[in-house]
Amino acid sequence: MRRRTFLTLLGGAAACRPAWGAAPHEGRIVLAPPTEGQPVLDGSAREGVFMDTGTGRPESGMFGNVRRFADGSPRFHEGIDIAPARPWRRDSDPTDVVRAAADGVVAYVNRHGANPSLYGNYAVLTHPVPGFGAVYTLYAHLRAFAKGLRAGLRVSAGTPLGVMGHTPDFPLARAHLHFEIGLVMNVHYPLIDPQHGIWNGANLYGLDPCDAFRAQREEGAFDIARYVRGLPPAYACAVGARDLDFFRRHPSLWRGPRGGEGASWVAFSREGIPVLGRPLAPGERPPPASDRAELGRGRDWAAPKRRELLLDNLLAAPTRPPRHPVRAGEVG
Repeated sequence: MRRRTFLTLLGGAAACRPAWGAAPHEGRIVLAPPTEGQPVLDGSAREGVFMDTGTGRPESGMFGNVRRFADGSPRFHEGIDIAPARPWRRDSDPTDVVRAAADGVVAYVNRHGANPSLYGNYAVLTHPVPGFGAVYTLYAHLRAFAKGLRAGLRVSAGTPLGVMGHTPDFPLARAHLHFEIGLVMNVHYPLIDPQHGIWNGANLYGLDPCDAFRAQREEGAFDIARYVRGLPPAYACAVGARDLDFFRRHPSLWRGPRGGEGASWVAFSREGIPVLGRPLAPGERPPPASDRAELGRGRDWAAPKRRELLLDNLLAAPTRPPRHPVRAGEVG
């Protein structure tokens, strides 16, 4: 796919025509449940809604630091794992239909098990949000895709995308849909991963879908622009570039003049999403680099390699090759 097509999918599409409720105001998106059987995804109910990791704790299928590595350190989960809702025996394949969560465009369909991916068979959709920029939704661990599903296809909220399934890294008894809502970090990501390109999970930064559905229940739509601007900074740093791809696509998150020479100050949320960028004046000392409380609630940005990968994802461009290309198996 050519870069022009990447940019079209990330923001050049026409405004959404929501099929789920009234049309949103600027900065808002209207969401539909991504499976036909689990309409309550705002976190108010957990048992039978979220698939656990084998611990029996439905919280382990929710968003955030809900899991642990072997050494006991927190493991960040940037989506929600939605359990089958139809009558289902754990020794048989679920039949729950997976549906588009909003009007948008199919950006990517991974049908090839040989492609390294912890998502297995997965699809990514993009959704233009007027006044903010495009967001993505991701649907992973599909057993089958809907007939005719392909990149570039326009879909409406509720359009069938496939059938819930599982991948070899977890058993059939824990079949589920891994669902994400979030932002694409960099349209130059093919420099890092030429195989999955932009749609490598390491380039997709999710926010809490339960927050989105909770806000929609209360307000009729999800104001993602206000939500992202309100995320507390967890990590901040100066970067040696001014005209960054991410802020070109999400200009409401940038403060001050753009372009020209010089450095920027960028603040990231605990999820890794850039929530604020602005020029760094010559000789100015950047604000404190991190907030320990927020860092502890999100990804492990305190680790130097994590910070290097984050900046690679943000800064990669034809004039700035990445220092840490993706290894096989890192997708997702």
